[in-house]
Amino acid sequence: MAIKKLELETFLENNNISAEEWNSSVIEWDVLKEIGIDHLSKFEQRKETAELFARIIQRCPKVHSVRWRVKDPEHLMEKIVRKTIEGSDSFNPKYVGMTKDNYHEIITDLVGVRALHLFKDDCFEIDDYLCGVWNTKDKPTYYVRDGDETKENLEQFEVKQHPAGYRSLHYVFVSQPLNQVVYTEVQVRTIFEEGWSEIDHKIRYPNFSDNQQVSSFLRIFNRLAGSADEMGSFVKDLVNELESMAKDLEAVKEENVAFKKDNDKNISEIDRLFAELDSSNGKHQSQSKLIADLKAQVEKLKAQTQTSTEKPLSLHLATGAGKTNTSVSQILKYMVDFEELESKNKGTRTRAKVVKKQ
Repeated sequence: MAIKKLELETFLENNNISAEEWNSSVIEWDVLKEIGIDHLSKFEQRKETAELFARIIQRCPKVHSVRWRVKDPEHLMEKIVRKTIEGSDSFNPKYVGMTKDNYHEIITDLVGVRALHLFKDDCFEIDDYLCGVWNTKDKPTYYVRDGDETKENLEQFEVKQHPAGYRSLHYVFVSQPLNQVVYTEVQVRTIFEEGWSEIDHKIRYPNFSDNQQVSSFLRIFNRLAGSADEMGSFVKDLVNELESMAKDLEAVKEENVAFKKDNDKNISEIDRLFAELDSSNGKHQSQSKLIADLKAQVEKLKAQTQTSTEKPLSLHLATGAGKTNTSVSQILKYMVDFEELESKNKGTRTRAKVVKKQ
């Protein structure tokens, strides 16, 4: 990074810039070199800013890992040349008139941080976290690829289709650790997208290759990375659904245990009432009360049976922990027979009273 001793010819050769491209650029060598030297003098300060951003971003629960870098001074100079070549696809008018006093206000990625996450939708929680810590210079950009389905309610982003197929969120955050405002570019993307973009950058940018075979391969690779992201999200949703089903099943089991407990209690009460009924020895008032209590227990069992999702109540009563062999139909038949018997006994007692009175 010995920018002070760097010669123009060496710089052009190192960065694959032709003499024709340099002559078409509107930047002067002395100005370009001053920018490189100034950036180098502030390199450690900007490195500290990058490290601070990385530490804070890593605290976000949805962030898997963080990468950062401070732009290499010579790469910065190369970028300025590319952006000031008139008539080229990369020409940007805001770079015209750039000096060492204002370059840090125009170039917003001198400090760059990447927050990587596992699943596509994690980016929205990360967005909430980042915007709760720093202020943005401009509206964040949500880059999508051609054919992507975008979610609704993305008013907080400027949605753009990236020409190279990148998927990521781009922010420019404002901070001022010392006496000068520092812009930090933060990119948020999935791990799969990071892998593809690194390979794409490695292949495409050293010589700005426009080879059609290479471009075709990179497009296929881009789609594979996108498919991997979709599969990751699908697996996450599948696991969540299975966990939800398991919780629902456990809740049903707990309800059934509670139902069986109440059911067994009611059956025990019915058995007790029948035992009292059998030992009442024809005491009319006592028998009437037992019958009323018995009816109440049967009605309670009926209500529980209608709301239960378990086996039919008759089966519960027939097999419930071996406590009783009495079924609902048997209980009802017993009650009908008993009421008929009571009615006959009552009729007999009435006739006896009439005869005695006569």
